[in-house]
Amino acid sequence: MWPKGTSAPPTENLGFVLFNRFKQILQSESARSGYLSTVDQGVISAANFLSAVIIARNVSLTDFGVYGIGFTILRLGRAIQEGLIIQPLNAYGTEGDDASFARYATSSLILQLILAAVTSAAIWVIGRLLTIIGNDTSGPMVWGLWFAFFTTQIQEYLRRLLYTRDKTTAALMNTIVSNIVRFAFLFWFIQKEVITGVTGLQAIGWGALAGALLGLWNGRAFWTRNILNFREIAVRDLKFGRWVLGGVLANFVAVEFYPVMTAGMISFAAAGAYRAIQNLMAPILTLLRATDTFFVPRMAKINATDGKQALKRPLKLVYFFTGLPIIAWLLLTSVAASPLLTWLYGEEYATYALGVPLMAVFYFLWYLYSPVQIAIKATRISRPLFTANLLAMILMFTAGLWMIHAWGVYGTMAGQLLNALIITVFLWRAWIREVKKTSPETVENQTQTQDKK
Repeated sequence: MWPKGTSAPPTENLGFVLFNRFKQILQSESARSGYLSTVDQGVISAANFLSAVIIARNVSLTDFGVYGIGFTILRLGRAIQEGLIIQPLNAYGTEGDDASFARYATSSLILQLILAAVTSAAIWVIGRLLTIIGNDTSGPMVWGLWFAFFTTQIQEYLRRLLYTRDKTTAALMNTIVSNIVRFAFLFWFIQKEVITGVTGLQAIGWGALAGALLGLWNGRAFWTRNILNFREIAVRDLKFGRWVLGGVLANFVAVEFYPVMTAGMISFAAAGAYRAIQNLMAPILTLLRATDTFFVPRMAKINATDGKQALKRPLKLVYFFTGLPIIAWLLLTSVAASPLLTWLYGEEYATYALGVPLMAVFYFLWYLYSPVQIAIKATRISRPLFTANLLAMILMFTAGLWMIHAWGVYGTMAGQLLNALIITVFLWRAWIREVKKTSPETVENQTQTQDKK
């Protein structure tokens, strides 16, 4: 409705107004930061994509499977970190002035160092034990991950810290430097003819170390000796992050653990084929992770000041601006699956082209629930994340196992697709319920009921 006493503007003027409004959104300060965030994730995805192609062309399919499984294990470290450290940082790091943030950031960094040290030590011990009992493939791979398991967590924490304080350019430079160092080590391993799946993973660790050192320098204004009480901050962060951690770990098992099961039930070569197909979806991961990294702290600010109802608009914008490129890429890779696999990896990989459309459907479902997952995390409603992924995990260890046994690597993708469908439906239902609770109509009805009592 137009203001009383005025008439609606002519159609051409209305189109002009809408165009200007759209232009303002694209040119806003928030949008510019979003562009940098997308470029940042683009660099990460491009680096992962190119390194996977380089390694696949220089090692056997089985050894590439080792690299793929090792890469998945590194993501386990990120999953643990996400629940215990990163999401509490996103939720609480936007509060307070610079002095109070410095106290929180320094305390949180110390907790992150402890977590990284403990988990990397656990990886070292597990790898050594697997080697001792005679597993000469998985053992050296797991043992060789301890260094990267430590450095990647520290670098990621510092990158996300910069995002929390709107230092997107510094986060982008951190990503660029770490990947330059990563590729330098990768090409050095190739030149020395010692390139394997394990050394490819070690190159990630050296690049992350360079990024961590740069991150410590860029965040120097945030470090202070006046830290918070460790017990208080740990209890508060754990109280918020426990359901996030449960959800992230359940999501890791329900989604990321499928290729590990493929390696165990079929072969590392099958896991390598899976990794090659998944690598085609790097642009999708770029957008999904960029939106998560960029929008969680911003939606948390909006929720803190304006409530859940105010998140409807940014949520719609996320779906609109990411949907078109994601759908276009999924269609392209599905149609050109065989030539893409041949061109990138070789004819040996083209025999698995049927898996690309299945992977595309899985990533489309991931797109359907990713933005609403951001909104749920921003509003600190972490239990639905855990419950949804727990249901998917149970499904994986029942129907998923049967699918892998019956259809091999294609069963892996079909199981992931089914899990993503379960998560999509559950998270959307949970979000609709939460928004409905805070709608003006619901609040008014509750007030009238209380007045009557």
